[in-house]
Amino acid sequence: MSRAFVDWLEKLKESQSWTAVRATLRRSLAFAPGVYPPAFPYVEAFVREEGWQREAHYLVAALYALKDGAHQEGRTLAQALKEAERARDSKSVERRFLALLDADRDQIAFRLRQAVGLVEGGLDFAQLLEDLLRWFDPRRRVQARWAREYYGVREEQTQEGIEEVKA
Repeated sequence: MSRAFVDWLEKLKESQSWTAVRATLRRSLAFAPGVYPPAFPYVEAFVREEGWQREAHYLVAALYALKDGAHQEGRTLAQALKEAERARDSKSVERRFLALLDADRDQIAFRLRQAVGLVEGGLDFAQLLEDLLRWFDPRRRVQARWAREYYGVREEQTQEGIEEVKA
């Protein structure tokens, strides 16, 4: 279902009305997710239930518009934030990432908007939606996976370590 939603957003991006749609979805970020009526035509068809599931769809649509539809399959927000931290050589990105991981329902929209604003390039919005739909699982599996993606050892680092041991 998440992929179908992002495909719909991609189709909207290719339409002549994208500028107006983008403005509407971006404007919806000034409101709680799912309460800005002009955004309803672009999201409601994909909402199957009330509550967080509905809010997550509106939030992803608004963030997609914020990034001007820069969908990049396979590039998660955690990976993109790590790249932003390296590019800026700044620990403030890490602080925001940790705050995002700890976000509750009242904070998540604001913290996600901040995080996405730090990122250059596209994101996998289908994966972001899937992750948000599972965000409030008591086992916090999404947050743990994001932490592994952000802090985990990269393949090239592992390869360097192996070569150092051999030398």
